[in-house]
Amino acid sequence: MSDVSTYLRRGGLTLIAVGVGGFVADYALNVGLSRLLPPHEFGDYRVAREFAAFFSVAVLLGGDRAAPKALAGPLAQGQFARAWEYIRFYLGLALGLSVVLIAATWGASWLHVGSTDPGDHHAVAWLVLSVPMLSVGALASRGLQSARRPFLAAFPWRVGFPGLILLLLLVTAWGRGGIELRHALIFALVATAVVSAVQWWQLRRLQLPELTRDPEVRAPRLWLQTSVPMMGAFLVTLALSQSDLYFLEWLGDEAEVGHYAAALTTAHFLLLIQTTVVGLMAPLVQPALESGPEAAHRTLRQGQRLMLAGLLPAALLLALGARPILSLFGPAYPQAAPVLVFLLVGNVTWAAAALSILWLQYTQRGTVIIAITAATLVVDSVLNALLIPRFGMNGAAAGTALTMTLAALAVWVARRRGGAGASRQPAR
Repeated sequence: MSDVSTYLRRGGLTLIAVGVGGFVADYALNVGLSRLLPPHEFGDYRVAREFAAFFSVAVLLGGDRAAPKALAGPLAQGQFARAWEYIRFYLGLALGLSVVLIAATWGASWLHVGSTDPGDHHAVAWLVLSVPMLSVGALASRGLQSARRPFLAAFPWRVGFPGLILLLLLVTAWGRGGIELRHALIFALVATAVVSAVQWWQLRRLQLPELTRDPEVRAPRLWLQTSVPMMGAFLVTLALSQSDLYFLEWLGDEAEVGHYAAALTTAHFLLLIQTTVVGLMAPLVQPALESGPEAAHRTLRQGQRLMLAGLLPAALLLALGARPILSLFGPAYPQAAPVLVFLLVGNVTWAAAALSILWLQYTQRGTVIIAITAATLVVDSVLNALLIPRFGMNGAAAGTALTMTLAALAVWVARRRGGAGASRQPAR
């Protein structure tokens, strides 16, 4: 058995277990929150969490997304100082931009509410404080992923993060007889700090990377040429998944934001499968592309088979059990069952295109993905504005399913036209 096949078999089993455990932990957290908070406060928490997730990627300018491309080779060759140059560069960017973002968010919130009391501000103003910790932790996680340590990269965020928040919430609810939204926000900040620290401790324990400078590395511009398009594509994709919540908050029934969030949380299991397979394949893509078209196509086929083997059974089971699964959130939540089915359709088609997206990005065609996803976001926004006032959350989900399916077809056509040939020389 080849090294790649062994890595995929062992890493795949590991990440499947972590993915399932992470989904259970995150689902339990969201069910707990939906039971302990009113639907509109649960919706506020989800909006704030999505806001923090979005901007934790933005402040890195794609440095986390491009890390496997830049770090897999140096870490495999023992060039740890070279790896540190990459991480150090994006750490500086993330921390600097986070300060600007926090100041702008709190300034806008203060102008809106006219108060300096933190309790008067929206949940977004609280969780924006987690952005620098999320970005720093993401870099450490991507370093571990690039070194082919998938368990260490995934377990703390997938399982540990929601599990720690849930534990803190349950202890508080037991001690106080209930919780408030501010407790959930504070515990999210605490968990983010703890998990980020653990990731960096793991990275340093393995001496990956060495905290020494490599004067021969002068590649920030080349790194940015790869990472910024990847960031743009990911952010537009993330905005697409979040826009329904924002439009429902604006145009729909406020209670439906919480119901939609429950369906979105359930459909997120498919995203876990997608990110698991992409994370497993990412360190293999650049070597495969450099080995020639035959190796690239073979690696792509392996990844696609693995992706579909996970997606299709999971989507079918979730669709068949939509109502009983959503009833875990509360007696009113099964009415979001059609929303879940629509989201499953959209997520399956988009996840099936994920490896094609990775190939286009690694072959310097990231602008194609940005164009496709940006057009998708515009179309989805138009559909939201048209469908939500009439059909509520069902209209939002149907519009998203349609636009994600069309976007996946566009990605597939773009990759077929470009092939899976060799990439340009990697940045040094």
